[in-house]
Amino acid sequence: MRERVNIDTDILIIGGGTAGCLAAWEARQVGGPELRITILERANIRHSGSLAAGQNALNAYINQGTPEDWVAYVRYDLCGAPVREDILLSVGRELNQTVAMMEKEGLPIKKDVDGRYLARGKWNIEVNGRFLKPITAKMAEKANAQILNWVYVTELLKKDDRCVGAVGFGVRDGRFYVVRARAVLVASGGAAGIWRPRCSGDAHHRIWSVPFNTGASYAMMKRIGAEMTGFDTRMIPVRIKDTYAPAGTLAIGANAPMVNALGEVFMFEKEEYIRMGGHTAPTPVRVWACYQEIAAGRGPIFMDTTKGDPEKVAGLREQYLDMSPHTVLYWGAHDIDPAREPIEIEGDSPFLVGAHAACCGAWTIGTTRMTTVPGLFASGEALGQAPSRFISGSWTCGRIAGRNMVRWIEESGVGLAELDPEEITRLEEATFAPVERWSKQEFYTNGKPVMGILPKEMEEHMQNVMEDYCGGRVRYFSISEPYLNIARKRINRLRRDQLKYLVAADLYALQQAWDVINRLDCCQLAIEHISYRKETRFLGYVNRTDYPERNDAEYDCFICSVWNPDTDELTFKKYPYEQLVPGDRAKETV
Repeated sequence: MRERVNIDTDILIIGGGTAGCLAAWEARQVGGPELRITILERANIRHSGSLAAGQNALNAYINQGTPEDWVAYVRYDLCGAPVREDILLSVGRELNQTVAMMEKEGLPIKKDVDGRYLARGKWNIEVNGRFLKPITAKMAEKANAQILNWVYVTELLKKDDRCVGAVGFGVRDGRFYVVRARAVLVASGGAAGIWRPRCSGDAHHRIWSVPFNTGASYAMMKRIGAEMTGFDTRMIPVRIKDTYAPAGTLAIGANAPMVNALGEVFMFEKEEYIRMGGHTAPTPVRVWACYQEIAAGRGPIFMDTTKGDPEKVAGLREQYLDMSPHTVLYWGAHDIDPAREPIEIEGDSPFLVGAHAACCGAWTIGTTRMTTVPGLFASGEALGQAPSRFISGSWTCGRIAGRNMVRWIEESGVGLAELDPEEITRLEEATFAPVERWSKQEFYTNGKPVMGILPKEMEEHMQNVMEDYCGGRVRYFSISEPYLNIARKRINRLRRDQLKYLVAADLYALQQAWDVINRLDCCQLAIEHISYRKETRFLGYVNRTDYPERNDAEYDCFICSVWNPDTDELTFKKYPYEQLVPGDRAKETV
């Protein structure tokens, strides 16, 4: 038995990121000074997660119209697809107030000559955001939360059908952490690195999303029995080629048009794209249009910065220094000047996200942010069917989750659960199993284990399967049931037969081992949810070549699944779509 750290708390927050830090702050405001709040963060809270590199804009802010107009836009931008309008409205009604609060906490927001926030399109404002994460982390510190850095959470704890805590290991001290809590919030990011990245070698994690977002949120909630939803979407971001920095800074920030290799502004000029919304078409449609042009031999695709606003183009380097400094270095190394030549863009690998332009996450009860497992809450990327919340929406969602956790504790009167010592010992053994297997290995002369699989080897195998058989870039993001059947067979073989050979030489490798364990569970969710939705609703994200049309009669609804640990199968159910904001779902209101 390893050294254990036992912690008792009222509120446990897993993930000290955008949503988690604000959840801690709000819980303190509502719950008072005696409330015990604990945050477990796998890195250091001041420099971790999706905000670590900064950002130059907040992509959710109501510059015009009403919260209802913003919800109508979010709905439209995902092809009019089912979204949780109740959750989005709850965000929209507090969005601007949360941003104003963060400005008071030190976030520099750019302003125009009249002192108003500098708008970047309808729903964005510009910020100097290189210190976004330290400012966000300060909110958790001001809440006087117990912050435990360098703790990797491996499993949630469940007793009497209620979530009662979590376990994990110290990535630096190797201790086993057991935390009992009255309520638990999962806010530990989405899932990157599921599909094969374009870059290889030391650059294999040069992708758009944070490579340390490994799907732990989704995997842990799935394994504890929460209903999971939205994995029939996945986000395919169109980004600057090679650096995978956001292209919106070029399009919205510098007014650069998207063109093909012939110089055609195809979203403006071609009738087939104009019918689908033209240059303001839903995000998935714009992805699809890019690859239609490439397939027709009119690639590559560019953002033509030579035709953008000259003053704004001149400031692009400064813009990218706020969130993607490697882009500025890349331009310098390759003698690229956006004022003199267009910037090439392309689709990155698919990502599983819930707070960006996709819907992956846990199904939650009303607007409480509580999942179908009592005591377990979800926010940030972990919250399903509420896309396009981004940074400011995730801040807001964290606040809403924090206050609802306090309310649930007070109303339910739950206490700390008595844990089964045998179950905790079993979880400890499972947590450190890859390290224990390494200690029993024989090795080849090159240092590789004879009977063990290294995390990187299993990750690469997984990524190759998902790329080839679950609609990766190599398939132009197209999917059909014959391909999915092969993906299912091979991913299940890895999960069911090969994980017992996964080995880790040290604590760093143990993190990588659990990363691949969690990613494999996300693979199962993606394969089965995409297979279940036998239609093409999210053209550009999930292109079903065997079911190329929409089928509203069967699938204009929310699709949820629950994992059965005895059979390792997902059981599906549907929930009807509830439209709260009136109007044509295929149109914006402003």
